[in-house]
Amino acid sequence: MILEEIRMKNLYIGLSKIVKDSSTYFIFIFLLNGCAIVGHKDNSEEMFMKASALTKLSSAVEGTVRYENLPDTLNDQDLLILSTVDDPSLLEPFNGYVLKVNREFNHAIVLVCNNDGTQGLLEDAGCTAAMASHLWQKKASCAFTIQSNLVCVE
Repeated sequence: MILEEIRMKNLYIGLSKIVKDSSTYFIFIFLLNGCAIVGHKDNSEEMFMKASALTKLSSAVEGTVRYENLPDTLNDQDLLILSTVDDPSLLEPFNGYVLKVNREFNHAIVLVCNNDGTQGLLEDAGCTAAMASHLWQKKASCAFTIQSNLVCVE
C-alpha cells in the first residue's frame, strides 16, 4: 500500500509539473501573440489621414485643370506643382508616394500609389467633396478606376 501511495504521489507531482510547464508555455505563446499583434502595423489610420489630404490636393488640381489654359503636354508632376504653387504643403503628405493625374472632360482625378507605383492606394476626383476610392482596401493596381464624366455632374 505504501508503494502504491508513493507511485500516486510521484504521478501527482509529475502531472503537476506537466501542467505547470504547459501553463507557462501557453502563457508565453499568448504573450508572444499579443506582441505580434501590437507589432503588426495597421495603416488604416494613416490611409484615412492621407485620404483627407488628397481631397484638398485633388480640389486644387481640379481648379487648375478647370480654370487654367493648360497645354496637353504638361506632365503630371508639373501640373501638381502648378496646382499647389499657392500652398506647396498640399503635396507634403504624399512624399515617397507616386502621384498620377488623369485629366478628362475638363476635370482632374488624382491617384496615389505606393512608392514603386505598383499598388493603388487612394483615388479622388477633384470635382466632388467626398473621397472617391480607397483602393488600398481592395489591393488594387496603380490604375485609374474613376471616370470623371460619371462622377462629375454639372
